Amino acid sequence: MKLKTKLIYIALLAVILALCMEEVEGRRKVLRGRKTLTRTYLRALAIPAYAIVILIGIGQIILGGILYVVMRKLIIEPPLSGNYSVAPTEA
Repeated sequence: MKLKTKLIYIALLAVILALCMEEVEGRRKVLRGRKTLTRTYLRALAIPAYAIVILIGIGQIILGGILYVVMRKLIIEPPLSGNYSVAPTEA
């Protein structure tokens, strides 16, 4: 495979992994005089949940279509081979 094709696959894999990652929570201690404050930072996902559901649905439809085509070629409509002849009948 060419380098460009590999980079495309790596980029698509990175996007899929980014979609699956959960929200990030971070904490930081802030010193103010004699008191220590703890701040919590929440960062939401980059893509909303409905977009993830739509992308997964589209992916399943595409995968089902590919599986249907492969099964149709291999199982449903295989080429017939062999000799078939009518059996002799006795009169």
